[in-house]
Amino acid sequence: MDTQPAQIAKYLHQTLGIDVAVRVWKERARLPVFLRQGYEFYELEILGRPCLAMVDRADEEISPTTVRKHAEYLLAKFPGDVIYVRQQLAAYQRKRLIEQRVPFLVPGNQLYLPSFGIDLREFYRTRRGAPESLSPGSQLVLLHLLLHPCRGDQTPKELADRLGYSKMTMTRVFNEFESHSIGEIKTVGRHRCLTMPDDRRRTWNDTLPLLRSPVTKVYRVRCANGPVQGVSAGLAALSYYSMLSAGPQRTVAVTGSQWKSLRGQVDLQPMAAGDPDATNVEIWSYDPAILAENGFVDRLSLYLALRETRDERIEAALAEMMEGVAWSRA
Repeated sequence: MDTQPAQIAKYLHQTLGIDVAVRVWKERARLPVFLRQGYEFYELEILGRPCLAMVDRADEEISPTTVRKHAEYLLAKFPGDVIYVRQQLAAYQRKRLIEQRVPFLVPGNQLYLPSFGIDLREFYRTRRGAPESLSPGSQLVLLHLLLHPCRGDQTPKELADRLGYSKMTMTRVFNEFESHSIGEIKTVGRHRCLTMPDDRRRTWNDTLPLLRSPVTKVYRVRCANGPVQGVSAGLAALSYYSMLSAGPQRTVAVTGSQWKSLRGQVDLQPMAAGDPDATNVEIWSYDPAILAENGFVDRLSLYLALRETRDERIEAALAEMMEGVAWSRA
């Protein structure tokens, strides 16, 4: 749901006890096309200071670095504060915006205005008793359902057979989905069934705050017996999905148990981070091969693994990659 001017005014009244008039910014037409397409702009006054609300219209998250650059551009055009506004923000996004001192407003959740000395936080929309993030198994199941949608109801046994999980693990997955209101879970006869929404893009955006990078550790090694085996990951995978030119280093993804087995079978030598002969071995919290595409880790897991990278080339390549996700059902 897009953020409306009335939501901004209501939230400021609730948090600061002030009444504000939120008006369309007339100078919007003079902005570059990429800003006009990406944002709505509203002018308002907070505690006597003019402010410009930069309301994000994009479905996908924009990196905090990009938000800061857009805000800095507008600061040269507007005689006051520029406030980034979005309906939802993942925890890592809020943290990085605060680190970069970018004012932002999330209606009903948080208001951060460093020039006013204001940082008001409320309870985020997670049901009581539910963990702040999905377990690795639940995250894999969710990504599988987003990448490979199935019509109709899914039972724990059907998903367990498809993904190689135990029925007990899948029962826990269903419990997590239910606690976070992911899809609709109902009981038909003696079986629980899961029905996912048709709008998979929205489900992805809604569940992003619950998702974590699958990468738990990274080792840089060289194998004397040949290339280290694993699913291609990192920048090599990103170059497969985008126009990014990958460097000479290989990156592969394996599970913890696969890494343990690998270390016992071949001679691995530790290498420096910048050594072109090194292979980056990422240890994943779930098996990357289950969702892999043509030997490369899947797009959604790769996005989660790289989304906190502060590199404009990588940010642009991630955006390009996500544009290629086929959200619509065939």
